[in-house]
Amino acid sequence: MTNYKIKYILLTLICGIAFSLSANPVYVVVNIPAADIAIIRTITVASEPDYPPFCIIDKSGKADGFSIDLIKAAAKAANLKIAIKIGIWNVIKQDLENGTIDVLPLVGRTPERELIYDFSLPYITLHGAVFVRRGTTDIKSVADLKSKSIIVMRGDNAEEYARRNNISANIVTTNTFEEAFRMLASGLHDAVITQRVMGIELLKASGIKSIKPLDLQLNEFRQDFCFAVRKGDIKLLAKLNEGLSIIIANKTFDDIHLKWFGPTLKEKLSPYDIIKIVLYTLIPLLILFFSAYTLLLRREVKRKTKSLQQEVLEHAMAATALKNQQLLLAEMEKGTKVGGWEYDVAKKEFTWTNGVYAIYGISPSEYNIKGKIKYGPARLYHPEDQKILDMAFQHALNEGKSYDLTLRLNSFDGKFKWVRTAGNSVLREGQVVRIIGNIIDITEQKETEADLRKLKDDLDKLVEERTRELNEKVRKLAKSQKAMLYMVEDLNAVSAELKLEHQKMEAANRELEAFSYSVSHDLRAPLRALAGFARILQEDYSKSLDNEGNRILEVIVDNAKKMGTLIDDLLSFSRLSRQEIKLSLIDMHGLAKSVFDELVTEADKEKIEFTLHELPEAMGDPAIVRQVWINLIGNAIKFTSTKPIRIIEVGFFPRENEIVYFVKDNGVGFDMAYRNKLFGVFQRLHNVKEFDGTGVGLAIVQRIILRLNGQVWAEGKVNKGAEFYFTLGK
Repeated sequence: MTNYKIKYILLTLICGIAFSLSANPVYVVVNIPAADIAIIRTITVASEPDYPPFCIIDKSGKADGFSIDLIKAAAKAANLKIAIKIGIWNVIKQDLENGTIDVLPLVGRTPERELIYDFSLPYITLHGAVFVRRGTTDIKSVADLKSKSIIVMRGDNAEEYARRNNISANIVTTNTFEEAFRMLASGLHDAVITQRVMGIELLKASGIKSIKPLDLQLNEFRQDFCFAVRKGDIKLLAKLNEGLSIIIANKTFDDIHLKWFGPTLKEKLSPYDIIKIVLYTLIPLLILFFSAYTLLLRREVKRKTKSLQQEVLEHAMAATALKNQQLLLAEMEKGTKVGGWEYDVAKKEFTWTNGVYAIYGISPSEYNIKGKIKYGPARLYHPEDQKILDMAFQHALNEGKSYDLTLRLNSFDGKFKWVRTAGNSVLREGQVVRIIGNIIDITEQKETEADLRKLKDDLDKLVEERTRELNEKVRKLAKSQKAMLYMVEDLNAVSAELKLEHQKMEAANRELEAFSYSVSHDLRAPLRALAGFARILQEDYSKSLDNEGNRILEVIVDNAKKMGTLIDDLLSFSRLSRQEIKLSLIDMHGLAKSVFDELVTEADKEKIEFTLHELPEAMGDPAIVRQVWINLIGNAIKFTSTKPIRIIEVGFFPRENEIVYFVKDNGVGFDMAYRNKLFGVFQRLHNVKEFDGTGVGLAIVQRIILRLNGQVWAEGKVNKGAEFYFTLGK
């Protein structure tokens, strides 16, 4: 009987005992609700193509081998369906880690792999071996491999073993062991490390006869092979363990092992072999016993598991509730500046909550065993209050009396505080066993009480003073009543005079309106005649005049136009004080945009960089506010005409409870020393030959803004542009 057969028998016995007695609860007792396990229907299994006799590909191209038959039988016993895919080892083990497959049927259990996979019951134990070319004589021990070139399969446990134990400084990896053996046979490297059984089978299947295994004992390369699932997949692992245990118990495992490894007997049996055979004879009986015992035990385990699950659930709920209560208590202590404490009489020890530490001004980590001496609470309280507290505590300790005290203390972090502390004794059989209490920081309360007392005193003084003043005012008021009667008579007389003056003002306004019309008509008539005769001279007699004559005529025409513009501006200016204000909501953004489009020519639009921000609406008279935008945007267009790049920006910004609108440009600007003259009639800061105008536009702007209860102002620098701001009244 081979060593493998005996080991399988022993393994079966161990598995049966382990399953029956639940020696390893990871494999047997798993708290998984039956409803959750039933969710698993079909699992994906990945197999290697060239790891004989465990994982191979048959003639029809399907996965086959000892481990494949084993996973099929275990899945069937556990009522699972499987789908098998084939891939190289380094890829499929990554697929398992990523979760794209569910099970690997042949994985050696190593410390490295236990970090990323969970493993089933081990179903076979294999030993590693060193394979070399026949005739190799310089490798007699593991130490001889140090200077050799070693080949292992990438990601295999052989690679992990070689690197973990630093077998060689030159380790070469391949995708398969078949590739590794062919490289060794061709003389490229010195040795291959892999499992002995698999290596021998692979050499037979490949027809390579020039390689043999050495009789070297690789003590640390003995591994249990298991089914592997993704880390944390305990539901699937439980089902696989269940299926594996069943096929070991019902001898399906033996049949599969016999199919792939076959029976082997020695011609002469040693005493050791006789013992193995006896064990082999007894094991089936033990298996039958343990199988029956297992069925009974599993029922009891399920019952106990269900009860345990309920207890665990209740415990978890209680723990969660306790944790929430502790968190709530901590937050309450923090918010209310309250702490709790307890004194154990037998141990003579105090226990504080975090709230006590906070009131005392020290962290729990600082208040250690040595810190209790250094930071003892006795040094905190005022000496007089400390005596009161000591006496009250002794009464509670000796007589079971309660106390509630208001005391002064200086905390460890140097802050003066008022605290209120209370203690209550807990008695058992007439003896005090504990004192529990609380401490509250009432500094703010004390300060508030002091402030209230001061406020009351101040109010009393103020009431007294106000009462005295009121009495004085009443006395004076009595004296003033007669004077007020005379004042009413005087006010009636003044009101009559104001009414008369108002009538006179209305008459004056009507006369001024008539005068304005008369001035406009009387001034325009000769002005139109003057301009008309000048144009006739230009059209009919320009050829008869010399250059100087034509220039003089042009001056007359231009001045006539300017005079007409001046008359219009003056009339507009005079009407503003009499024009009725009609308030409505104004679309300031649309109004400013339409004014700019109206004033600028198509040619100028290409030269001006005009920025119009989204302006908020305003309350005002749209007609006269339009005149404000016309004058301000018109000035910006006019005074940037000499710049190669003309920039005009219209926007706003909030200021306190109002909106400030502005027009900025990069034009010729002005000297801030003369800003008070900007808004006067006929006030100009630039030569009329450079920029035309009447000097009335900004005066009109100011009068409009003032009529709307707003403000207007300007800022600027010579040759660096100007900024005009205005607001509209509420």
